[in-house]
Amino acid sequence: MKIDETSFVTIDYLIRMGEQDYYPPNGQPEEISFCMGWGVMPPGLEEALMGLEEDTQKKVLLSAADAYGETDQELIMEVPRSDFAPEVELKPGQVFETEDEEGHQVYFIVKEVRPDTVLIDFNHPLAGKDLEVSFTVRQVREATPEDLQQHQSCCTCEGGEHQH
Repeated sequence: MKIDETSFVTIDYLIRMGEQDYYPPNGQPEEISFCMGWGVMPPGLEEALMGLEEDTQKKVLLSAADAYGETDQELIMEVPRSDFAPEVELKPGQVFETEDEEGHQVYFIVKEVRPDTVLIDFNHPLAGKDLEVSFTVRQVREATPEDLQQHQSCCTCEGGEHQH
């Protein structure tokens, strides 16, 4: 079966940024399963997957715009240190989970710890980076109603866009 916009896909992937910077950081491929067309994966990667079959290996180069987008400076903000529990030892690179105004889970990264404030970033960790994505298609099947329900329960999907 070939991947199309209604497929449920499982891939092993490894992302490379520059010479020695990988995601996952251990440099070993990681498996992920998702429904095509829901914005779970970057648009450039979904486009590269279209028409492929199981056991296909491929490497694609994605510009930041086709991957996780450019860095949005409005998503980087300075907050009071008192917003964090006093016992939390803050370090650059830490990832925290919180909720937005609608109660959806959102993540942010600590960019810098200052004496009275903390610089945090709500951009995707790979935003603003060109990526080389190597992947192997492990499974392709038609998405079931249950697959689609899982995507709908984790997000608000409007017009195929995945919004957190």
